[in-house]
Amino acid sequence: MKIQRLLAFTIFVGMFSGLAIAHHSTAGYDMKKTTPLKGTVAQFIWRNPHVILVWDVKDESGKVTRWSGEMNSPISVTGLGLNRDSFKPGDELTVTVHPGPNAQALVLTIADGKGKMILDRYGDEDAPRARGEKK
Repeated sequence: MKIQRLLAFTIFVGMFSGLAIAHHSTAGYDMKKTTPLKGTVAQFIWRNPHVILVWDVKDESGKVTRWSGEMNSPISVTGLGLNRDSFKPGDELTVTVHPGPNAQALVLTIADGKGKMILDRYGDEDAPRARGEKK
């Protein structure tokens, strides 16, 4: 009986482990390219499984492209100093990303309109916390 349970558990884990890996895949992003995008916040979506930043970037000709950037989970970005009120529509930001197709991106860093670092995805100790929070 114990062997059957162990076998059933092993099969179950094997079936669903691929889904977890696929969910956290970076295959859609150009991980060799890092692009800074200066723009204005359109929306900041604080939800599981990932926080999403949506911002508008204007090119030299004045054409606006709406980008959507995936961040870590709310609990993870809270540990980096952000909260659900960190960004409001109209805030000016420079977002450094690994770009993907259709203006989708993986967010690496966020600086405010004056260049002050707000978020460093990798937790750089020198990056100030969001909106003036102290380390």
